[in-house]
Amino acid sequence: MPYVEATIMEIMRWRCAIPLNLLRYTLWTTELNGYVIPKGSTIMANLWAVLHNPKYWGRDAEVFRPERFLSDDGKTVLKSDYFIPFSVGKRSCPGEPFARSEVFMYLVCIMQKYHVSLPEGAVPDFEGVLGLSLAPKPFEICIKKRR
Repeated sequence: MPYVEATIMEIMRWRCAIPLNLLRYTLWTTELNGYVIPKGSTIMANLWAVLHNPKYWGRDAEVFRPERFLSDDGKTVLKSDYFIPFSVGKRSCPGEPFARSEVFMYLVCIMQKYHVSLPEGAVPDFEGVLGLSLAPKPFEICIKKRR
């Protein structure tokens, strides 16, 4: 089960559903890393930049690799401070625990009961369509009941 959880985390990191966080504004003038941000400024967090930064994820930050969330023996899930698909701090998504548990249960149930694959000759396209969220492009899959 740790590998399943690590895979879900890597999906959330690699193709973050909300790559640009909601707009916020500053309540007072503040300084961040040498930059002065005036009171009332509109700001937006770029979650994609953090989730794909080689400084935090290594040279292969653009590669899908669930093992980055596992201990060396593969038995423990490791959560990085830079894993922020639900944002961080007081304004992070309050539904994160619910969403993570539901995705885990759905994926495990589907994989236990069905064999999921691409149609013969199909090539997956992971780029997505950016709107309010990053949505997958239309695709086809084959689902066959396991025996």
